[in-house]
Amino acid sequence: MNITRISAIALLTLSGSAFANNRNEAIQRVEAAERALELAQAELAAARAEAAQYVQSSESSESTTETQPESAPAEEASEAARKLAWNEGWEYSFSAGISGTSGNNEIFSGRVNLKGDRKTDSTETHAYASYLYSTSDGQESASRGELGFKNDWLLDGPWRYFAEGKYEYDEFQAWQHRLSGAIGVGYEFINNEKTTLIGRAGLGASYEFGSNADEKVIPEGLLGLDWTHQLSDNTKLFAGTTYYPSFDDLGEFRWNSAAGIEVVLDAETGMTMNAGVEHRHDSSPGSGVRPNDVDYFMGIGWKF
Repeated sequence: MNITRISAIALLTLSGSAFANNRNEAIQRVEAAERALELAQAELAAARAEAAQYVQSSESSESTTETQPESAPAEEASEAARKLAWNEGWEYSFSAGISGTSGNNEIFSGRVNLKGDRKTDSTETHAYASYLYSTSDGQESASRGELGFKNDWLLDGPWRYFAEGKYEYDEFQAWQHRLSGAIGVGYEFINNEKTTLIGRAGLGASYEFGSNADEKVIPEGLLGLDWTHQLSDNTKLFAGTTYYPSFDDLGEFRWNSAAGIEVVLDAETGMTMNAGVEHRHDSSPGSGVRPNDVDYFMGIGWKF
């Protein structure tokens, strides 16, 4: 074999060996690249999952922030509902006044009054207690007390319905004690920031006992008007009248009216000045008793 052929064979052998080595190396590189791609895809998936968690957390945080103001009305509504407890939300006022004369006649008169008012979205409640005492020349001339309660249930629109009850004590009547109550409906003829005018109609009954009372239940009707007007920031006018016709003896009735003024003297302490007049008429007062009683009053009070 000549040298040329030997050289050719050697060259071919070396070339085949180099080709085989290159082929194996290429395959190994492809396999390494595939493994790197798989790792990169796994890393990408993990990164995407982590990013998705952050996005969800951020959206949840933003959603909480956005809905927080909306929850405020719910919290306010819950707070308002909590204040509906019967012993909360009351505004009280107390007033007292005295008058007297010394000289040819010795006259003394004193009056105290305690009121409580409570208003909610669905009710208006008014309660009061008062007592009047007078003497003339050392002799008792008046001793009268009242306890009263009235609750209005408010409806949509101007209508409402109510229930009221009252206890009266008077040493200078044919009766000494009187219990009365009524239920009915009311209508707001005027109801704005300054003025209210409410009409009432209902059915009730009264019972008088003690002294020379007949001590029997008397069925009655009720017709009334209640008026208030805020004359200025510190001055309020009020008036009311209620007519009670008897169903036991037609033609007999009771009629109570009152009017007055309340002036806030010191808003910081709640000090007020109160003055007014009350008139009570009974068409059948009993033997030796006048049908009309009129009380004038003036005093100093406090709101608390």
